[in-house]
Amino acid sequence: MRKKSAQLIALIAAVMLIFSACDKPPVQDEPVVTSGEHTPVSTDITEDTTASEDKPKIEPWVDKIPDKCTSRYGYYSLDASEKAIYDKIVDAAKHYETEVEIDREISKSRLEEICEMIFIEENALYYLSNEYNVAFNADTGSATSVMLDYKYDNEELAYLNTMTEEKVEEILKKITDEMSDVDKIKLFHDEIVYGCRYESEGRYAATPFGALVDGKALCEGYTRAMAILCNKVGIENMFATGTQYNTDENGVTTEEEHIWNMIKLNGLWYNMDVTWDDPASIKNGRELEDDYISYSYFLIPSNELRPTLSIRTDLVEPPAAYSNDCNYFVYYGYYAESYEQAVKILEKAIRESNSKGEKYVRIKFATPALYKEATNRLFKQKEIYTICPDILPKKIEFFWNETAKCIQFSIR
Repeated sequence: MRKKSAQLIALIAAVMLIFSACDKPPVQDEPVVTSGEHTPVSTDITEDTTASEDKPKIEPWVDKIPDKCTSRYGYYSLDASEKAIYDKIVDAAKHYETEVEIDREISKSRLEEICEMIFIEENALYYLSNEYNVAFNADTGSATSVMLDYKYDNEELAYLNTMTEEKVEEILKKITDEMSDVDKIKLFHDEIVYGCRYESEGRYAATPFGALVDGKALCEGYTRAMAILCNKVGIENMFATGTQYNTDENGVTTEEEHIWNMIKLNGLWYNMDVTWDDPASIKNGRELEDDYISYSYFLIPSNELRPTLSIRTDLVEPPAAYSNDCNYFVYYGYYAESYEQAVKILEKAIRESNSKGEKYVRIKFATPALYKEATNRLFKQKEIYTICPDILPKKIEFFWNETAKCIQFSIR
């Protein structure tokens, strides 16, 4: 620690946002765990006689596969002085430094916001602890330093990054020249969902390693994995955060923090929630099979996010996302604007899936009214059996998402 002149300093322990339990249809989620309060504690800072120059400087990890873009959307909303502070903290975290002196004028509260932005946006710093200490001058309120802590040491981080990069390279090799950016995102989406299972516990659940290698992650792990893959191929993206409100059968509402991706294609932004498309859920008292996958939240406009999700805007205002053009169902031709059109789409989809040996057929409806009409006629009135009767089995397993206006059913 560098020497400080004697002065009255207040030390505040601030807890950063934790994405420890994220909503995922149709299962009731685990409660979010929060800890710590922003309570100022007056203290005298004593001098540390150990010079920082005596400690070996840890060199930051360098990816063999370079990023073509980053997920730093909020960074560009900062002014020049704030960017300099942000960059200094990031550089310190890359070298595992524990204290960062703040040599520019900034309030304690604003520095806390920048630290939180770094925690969310700097995907390579996932090893940075969500807890940090900000020291500030009690008389002026100006921040003087920030103390950083780390979840994994440099040796463990090297292992996590090496294994993650190997998996990333394996996925990127599956990209072909014919693939559009939407095709690439579908590849990334499918690789993450098929290879990972939602779990709120685990040492690596909030890391890209958890989602891509360990196969167990919560929403932060899913989201960071998608961001890594997008950055490697140059697809612009950012992290979006919010609060999910869940009400149980007794009317008790709980809050959970959630994080997902926003992705920019052809100049337009979309929401991508890989966590909510994960099949690790329960239907009729049993777990869904491993080959089940959903596209209900694949590149959707913001108005199609869950109505119980409140998008966070105080840290950074997310871009407007209003287009449906790259949505999975629209882009691949499974989007119906009338019941007659839905029948034609389903007939084509059933025959295509059957010829490819695929198990599921999916469709999305333009309006809630059409969704209700279609589900009633197709499954309650059993009109589904009049479509491709030579292919469909006598018993069809039906999956639905009324909020997303999507249905999915098995054909084998």
